Amino acid sequence: MTSHLRSKLCSNRAKNQGVKRCNKAILFSDKKDIYVSPHIDLVRSKLPEHVYFFDTTMRDGEQTPEVSFTIDEKLKIAQQFDVLGIDIIEAGMPVVSKGDFEACKQISHLGLNAQVLGLARLSQKDIDSVIDADMNAIHVFIATSDLHLRDKLHMTREQCIESISTWVAYAKSHYDVVEFSAEDATRTDLDFLLQANTTAVEAGATRINIPDTVGTTTPKAYAYIIEKNREILPPEVKICVHCHNDFGLAVANSLAGIESGAEVVHTTFLGIGERAGNASFEQVAASLYALYGAEMSINIKELYKTSKLVERFSNIRIPVQFPLIGKNAFRHESGIHAHAVIQNPRTYEPLTPELIGYPRTDELADIVSQSITIGKHTGSHSLKAKLDELGVSCTEEQFTEIFERLKDLADKRKNIADIDLISIANDVTGHLAQEDKTVILDELTVLTGSVTPTATATIRVRLNGDWEKRVDSSIGVGPVDAAVKSILKTFKEIGNIELLEYEIEAVTGGTEALGVTSVKIRDENGVTVSGHAVHEDIVMSSVQAVLNALNKLMKSRKGNDGHEAETTPERSRPQL
Repeated sequence: MTSHLRSKLCSNRAKNQGVKRCNKAILFSDKKDIYVSPHIDLVRSKLPEHVYFFDTTMRDGEQTPEVSFTIDEKLKIAQQFDVLGIDIIEAGMPVVSKGDFEACKQISHLGLNAQVLGLARLSQKDIDSVIDADMNAIHVFIATSDLHLRDKLHMTREQCIESISTWVAYAKSHYDVVEFSAEDATRTDLDFLLQANTTAVEAGATRINIPDTVGTTTPKAYAYIIEKNREILPPEVKICVHCHNDFGLAVANSLAGIESGAEVVHTTFLGIGERAGNASFEQVAASLYALYGAEMSINIKELYKTSKLVERFSNIRIPVQFPLIGKNAFRHESGIHAHAVIQNPRTYEPLTPELIGYPRTDELADIVSQSITIGKHTGSHSLKAKLDELGVSCTEEQFTEIFERLKDLADKRKNIADIDLISIANDVTGHLAQEDKTVILDELTVLTGSVTPTATATIRVRLNGDWEKRVDSSIGVGPVDAAVKSILKTFKEIGNIELLEYEIEAVTGGTEALGVTSVKIRDENGVTVSGHAVHEDIVMSSVQAVLNALNKLMKSRKGNDGHEAETTPERSRPQL
């Protein structure tokens, strides 16, 4: 028997309490909250004793085009970050505006457990703005790549080093904690980058950040840069990673940096930020939690709630396939997947949604109601589970018809809502059994537009046990009127029929919505019956409703009642 191995979680993840894993791998047992690859342990690098989260949602994240947080929103975000367990909050860049300055100052005075700092360029004006905002710490930066020095700053390398020495020392004279960033570090000559970072430390920097400013490196190359910096920097100086997502590698690069000796990781919620954004907090935190078992202060159950708060304030909708927090992160349509998830969620969900505060447990009822979706790939097991959850009972024959109609609808439209399924199921289970039907539609052709609406119907009629095929045409004031008239004209045995009621409504919004038609008809003997039908084509929905009513009427005439027949006073009604 093959044994599935994973590291055992040895302590609860809670605020100010990290994650620990036993060194000894244990047999994996089913129904656990996490099930990841056992091979991770075979290649696991030595991690820092503690990984610290530096959140820059309110600074770098706010640099996303069309994103601007109000002071009140920033205060609420900062307070939630503290509940979540963020270690360092970059509240903004005070020199940017009066609003940013005031937000930075107020957040600094909230009395949070997190360290609150502000960003500043290497200039007295910027640094003094952070000081005046009374912030807990300061983060200073200057670009170091030749490209930026030459074409943006118009500085030489020597001038850059001098600026670092001067202004880091000035910041240090006001703050115990000074973080220094060499902007565009990953495109900076490595020897010069090491010189710049060493200069910053000598001037008083306590943390060194190594930004992949334009997202232009790979995990292996970034790891190499981190390793070289770790080799020369004093052990008490923490190395930070700050990665952008221009090539979609921000999370991978951040994790590679942590594996190579960095202790602080810069992230933003939803991965927002300049251009393609930054490393996503959600993905980095969950990876460190579930894949690495890293020691950190994050209360992982607050993850989803915090993401939704940032979504609301930033007005950036979370993409449906966004890892962990997107609408589809824990949803399944494929019959193979859905059937397996119903048996054990870990088959296709590496961790339980509840773990990160996502509003769904591993209980079967929760899985079926929230995570099993209906579409063209739906299998019979998941459809049965969904029908049971919706309280729909049906025979095997009815189930087959529901299944076929569902597939047919899914081939024509992208989204199938629960209400669509309920409507189809009610339509099918409310009809006569096949053996009790007298009239069946084989084909209907309707011509409409600039010409007089004309319909041609082909039906099969069963009289005295034998089926007979009939074809006839009719015109009307519209396609529905013409279609219904052609049916009645073809089926002459029914006599004169009055339409007492006709109602149609859309089940859901949009032009692809199912149409639900309800009709009530009365024959020349005063017998009244109703018919209902559901179809994505309103003409077909109307025709099927009338056919269902006709079948009920014919069954009533045969004496196999079961349907209420009532005599109503004669009233003037339009004839179909």
